[in-house]
Amino acid sequence: MLTTPDFGQSARPIFIIGAPRSGTSITNWVVGQLPNVQTMPESTWIATLSMGAYLSYTYGSMRGRYSHLSNVDYALSAFMRRIGEAADAIVQDCFDERCHRLYGNYRSTGQLQLSAEQAKSQFQVRRTPDEAKQRWIDGTPFNSYWTWGLNLMFPDAQFIHNLRRPDDVATSLEGFDKFGLDSVALKEGLDVWSSHTEHARLAELAFGSKRVFRLHFERLSADPEALLRELCEFLGEEYDANCLLPLSTRINSSDVDHKRSENLAQLHRMPEFQDCMSLYQGIVDGSHGSVPDLAALDVLRTRFVQYSMDHPLI
Repeated sequence: MLTTPDFGQSARPIFIIGAPRSGTSITNWVVGQLPNVQTMPESTWIATLSMGAYLSYTYGSMRGRYSHLSNVDYALSAFMRRIGEAADAIVQDCFDERCHRLYGNYRSTGQLQLSAEQAKSQFQVRRTPDEAKQRWIDGTPFNSYWTWGLNLMFPDAQFIHNLRRPDDVATSLEGFDKFGLDSVALKEGLDVWSSHTEHARLAELAFGSKRVFRLHFERLSADPEALLRELCEFLGEEYDANCLLPLSTRINSSDVDHKRSENLAQLHRMPEFQDCMSLYQGIVDGSHGSVPDLAALDVLRTRFVQYSMDHPLI
């Protein structure tokens, strides 16, 4: 192209990746207590939008000079970034509406209108009227599979890899019926853990330690303040003690502590569990440097493209 698209200031969202039942919900709330970060419900639409945008780009470029985008050599990176700008605007719109529904017209009054119950809650979407809340955190576990596309949409995005032991995740998934969802058998739970964790590990390697923070699940209860200080430093946000408040309440618990020892004995007899533990231990013992691994990035790209092609829009 002879011209350069005039992009606005790049959005800097935070995406949680890794297996479900690995503290994604509580991490979303914890980070969302920072003055500059919005907590938000699981979106799913942002990850799937990356796939739809990629497919739309291929349709708009498939006939060379006879197609709209390829006619002027419009780059995929520019196209995806434009889609990211639109997604960020929608997120900001939704957050503004959510805050007004929760707190009233606080911008005009300068006060949050809190009920007595709201005032006692450790889970606040906004703590003061003047918080910037320019960034947002998305805890959708589905994000694990779409990091290549999300990275194109948001070049300055950061990722948090929530890493939890496979036996704990499988046991927790088995108790999914506590939420009115289908219970997941142990073997299927291991498959879920392995798939998400493998993709999250690839993201660690592909984007490097400056873009992906590894959050060990056990540290949320063992040494939360030290963990959150490290996380805030990674995010480039000033630490705020309010981040600790949501940790005082257990949320989305499958309540399966009584089954852990029984399940662990059963899991030890399963070869799938041994494979998962090898992957887990390899991640724990290893590290991801600051230099992106291009081979890992290519694997993420290949899988993203293949999955997108398997789910055509038209």
